[in-house]
Amino acid sequence: MSDSSDLTFLERVKIQAEVLVPLIKGFEAELGSERARAIAREALQGWVRQHYTYVRKKNPGNPLDIIASSFPAFSQDALQYDILDQSPDTLNVNVTKCAYAEFYQALDEPELGFLLVCDMDNAMAEGLGADLEFNRSQTIMQGATHCDFRYRHRK
Repeated sequence: MSDSSDLTFLERVKIQAEVLVPLIKGFEAELGSERARAIAREALQGWVRQHYTYVRKKNPGNPLDIIASSFPAFSQDALQYDILDQSPDTLNVNVTKCAYAEFYQALDEPELGFLLVCDMDNAMAEGLGADLEFNRSQTIMQGATHCDFRYRHRK
C-alpha cells in the first residue's frame, strides 16, 4: 500500500470523490440538497481552516509565501496557471485549465466539485490568518473561462 503523500492532489480528489459524492447524495435524499451541502461545507471547511491555521503556526510570516509555494503542488498534474502579479503584498493568479473541474464535469457533478474543491480555497485563506485577503469572482468549475485567484497581504 502506498503512502498517501505519494499521491498527487488530483489523485486524492478522485479517491475522495468515490466516497464523498455518494455520501452527500445519500444525505441529500434524506435532508434535502441545501441542508446536506451546508453540513458538508461546514465540516470540510472547518477541517481545512484548522489545517491551515496549523500550517501558518509552523510557517509564520507572510501568508502569501505559503500560498505561492502551494500552487505547484496543487497544480502538479491538474492546473495550468499564469501568475499575473506577485509581490510581498499581492499574489494574482489566473488558472486557465483545471483537471479538477474536468473530472467533476465528467461526473456531471460540477456543483459538488465546487463544494468539495473550489470552496475550500476560502477556508484555506481564513486558516492562514486575518492578514490574508482572498477574492475569486469566477471558476472553471462553474463554467468560466478561468479562475481568478486574488490574494492580498494586509499588514
